[in-house]
Amino acid sequence: GRAKELTKLGVKVDVLGEKAMQKLGMGALLGVGQGSVRESQLVTMQWMGGEKGEAPVAFVGKGVCFDTGGISLKPGAGMEDMKGDMGGAACVTGLMHALAARKAPVNAVGVIGLVENMPDAGAQRPGDIVTAADGQTIEVINTDAEGRLVLADA
Repeated sequence: GRAKELTKLGVKVDVLGEKAMQKLGMGALLGVGQGSVRESQLVTMQWMGGEKGEAPVAFVGKGVCFDTGGISLKPGAGMEDMKGDMGGAACVTGLMHALAARKAPVNAVGVIGLVENMPDAGAQRPGDIVTAADGQTIEVINTDAEGRLVLADA
């Protein structure tokens, strides 16, 4: 969506879907989104306005686009506000837009993990063990503590 629009400003945008993330072993991020009918994605945005060969500054943002808490369901009161758990991803996307729009003399990479944390028969359960892209295994105790799982694979 919005991240892809940054290509008009010269930002290189790559979007990984679930199959690509499975091949990379991103079980932490994928576990969070497995209860949703919407595909989880990992978006990488690159702005290379700095010196060639200069190391980029990296920004990572959590994008839980709707967070019910999963099987560890949040209380119903305030559930309509659970769209705000994607603020980190929105911030990183906005930052990449600002850098490109101003033609900032910096190399920057923004990475956002986009998921929905929903309860359904296929959802992640308390006690599940997931394997992150770096090979570490993580036991999920509370499915509403999903942010660190998304960021672990981003």
